[in-house]
Amino acid sequence: MENALLMRVSVFTDQGGRKYMEDVTEIIVEPEPGEEEATLVEPEEGSGRYCAVNSVAEVKHPHWTGELVESPQLSGAPIDSDRMENHSAPPKTCPPGGQCPLRAQQSRSRRSVAFFAVFDGHGGREAAQFARDYLWEFMKKQRGFWSDCDREVCSAIRKGFVACHHAMWKKLPEWPKTHTGLPSTSGTTASVVVIKGNRMYVAHVGDSAVVLGIQDDPSVPFIRAVEVTQDHKPELPRERERIEGLGGSVIKKSGVNRVVWKRPRLSHNGPVRRSTIIDQIPFLAVARALGDLWSYDFYSGEFVVSPEPDTSVVTLDPRKHRYIILGSDGLWNMVPPQEAISMCQNNNDVMAQCGLSSARQLVSHALLRWRQRMLRADNTSAIVITLDEPGTSQDTLHHEEVLLDLAKVSQCPPTSISRADTPLLQTRW
Repeated sequence: MENALLMRVSVFTDQGGRKYMEDVTEIIVEPEPGEEEATLVEPEEGSGRYCAVNSVAEVKHPHWTGELVESPQLSGAPIDSDRMENHSAPPKTCPPGGQCPLRAQQSRSRRSVAFFAVFDGHGGREAAQFARDYLWEFMKKQRGFWSDCDREVCSAIRKGFVACHHAMWKKLPEWPKTHTGLPSTSGTTASVVVIKGNRMYVAHVGDSAVVLGIQDDPSVPFIRAVEVTQDHKPELPRERERIEGLGGSVIKKSGVNRVVWKRPRLSHNGPVRRSTIIDQIPFLAVARALGDLWSYDFYSGEFVVSPEPDTSVVTLDPRKHRYIILGSDGLWNMVPPQEAISMCQNNNDVMAQCGLSSARQLVSHALLRWRQRMLRADNTSAIVITLDEPGTSQDTLHHEEVLLDLAKVSQCPPTSISRADTPLLQTRW
């Protein structure tokens, strides 16, 4: 049996100097399902569509083919990111000629699974809120999510992202229109960490990064930062190639590369024809996101701003993996990964005296940097997960931290572990 982990978690968000707060965070802990509870996503007979059982929204829309398929860039690639060096887990293999079985729940005691997510919304908060409310449900109901096979789990996570994205079509008419009366342009980054046993599954779209702190030598106190994710920027060669291959384009505006919104001129009325004047608006500074439904290309049948995440897997060892940090770009634009890991390490020893959790300290430090540079601070969010070795004393647990023991299926009641518009920690038993 894989060892379940003991973690101390803090989360903090701040609106910064922006007019609206569009960052959203989510932390959920719930038991792994029993064998009879493992709900799969089955295809509708003869349709090729996947429908989540008891899902909150249909995953179809008039312009979608309905097939949840793996991205050509992802389906043939190893699930472990090259950026993880030698600290990624070797992918578990499936039985030859068959599918990976669901976990044999009756052969071992049940434990908990943890879900952590940071969503950085843009163009309105609607997409970020929708992803917070439903992404976890879509992910865990995809076929293979509860498998022991890493490839199947990662495939299920990717399909869950796409299903959540397409489900937003149903809500689009309800979202506030733009000031020009066009449908909502709301979208969101999504960076998630799922921890099952000692396996960490990471998936992301956009530029809300995930960083891992690794202590290579227990006799040397230095903890180095490893960037688990790579921001999906439009200027990256693979992203530019994908965007242009779908008929989209990337234009630099004020020094920032942006995905172009090909929009009929606002004075245009009626159907779009060959003679219709199309304005090209340099619009979005990330190449992948959930939402951004304006980017649907009717000729290719694809979203130019892709909802498909990159995924990676790490086998966590609390003797060397010390910290996991999820943050929005409001944090990472001001605080380099190595500095953030070092701050968590230093703060761990003095937390009780200074009265700040690691997440609050990171956000506060980032906001200070914004002010020092005389810039308007972005929405800034951080989730800090500190991995503790078994037997570690919990006397230093901060009042803004919560202790998660994934070996158990019942813990403290739902607890608020932060401030500043952060949702409650959800425990689902």
